[in-house]
Amino acid sequence: MNPRARSLILTESQAACLVALRLRKESKTEIAIQAKLDLKKAAMALDALKELGLARRGPMNSWHPTGRGRNCRFKTTPDRIRRGSALPGPGARRLLDVLDRPMQGNELAEKLGITLQRVRQLVVKLHAQGLVKFGDPERILEVVTRTKDKTILLSRDEARVLSAIPDAYATNATKIRLAVLLPDKSVQQILDRLVARHFVAAQDGFTDKTIYQITAAGLKHPQRHQGARLADAPRLPVESDRVHAVLSAIRDARSLRIRDLKNALEMPLASCSHAISKAEGISAKD
Repeated sequence: MNPRARSLILTESQAACLVALRLRKESKTEIAIQAKLDLKKAAMALDALKELGLARRGPMNSWHPTGRGRNCRFKTTPDRIRRGSALPGPGARRLLDVLDRPMQGNELAEKLGITLQRVRQLVVKLHAQGLVKFGDPERILEVVTRTKDKTILLSRDEARVLSAIPDAYATNATKIRLAVLLPDKSVQQILDRLVARHFVAAQDGFTDKTIYQITAAGLKHPQRHQGARLADAPRLPVESDRVHAVLSAIRDARSLRIRDLKNALEMPLASCSHAISKAEGISAKD
């Protein structure tokens, strides 16, 4: 490595942008979020890196490190502090005033009477100042909230999976995958995270597949979309309508006394007992 590369000195914002480029962040917004800068400061830092031969602009305004940018060593020096730069401006203060709960970018734009592009500029600046956070750093307008808000934010795909889980019945990962059209592995990883956060409950099904049902906390989550496509109920491993009805009632209620089951299904006690015996045989087999 040549002496020039070893003695390279970057400002803190330039160094943060170079690190973001090395982490394969390509758009100016992604780089600004990673570097915790506003869009204007990120643009200035990227232009400086380009002049130094450490970054290049690619197609569609994407940014990439050069060979030297990927491998050089550097030291940092503090940025010049602009007066008032650490304080939100009037537009940012207005946004914070209406942000009393997690909101999507289009909702903020409507409430403030501004464009989505302006919302993007404001929330990136507020993120740089540590005042807001995002559910999905790659889709920052999917959901935005104040940093001090305790709501657990979900990524776009996590919100899709949560929204697909019905409250009326439990279902399995296969049915959820068909509803959200995401890969098996992604759906399972998301379900595991939602269970860990107590938004979804996992339970044993009548086959060897785990089934999932949304919890009260999941139902109340602000990112659960009411109009989303719901996953279908899994098919029960039985052809008899009577046994099917018994298994469905037990699955939905989780536990029932025989008398309550008889009344719920309007079935004679003997028939109900016989169906339960068959159901127990199926469960034991599985």
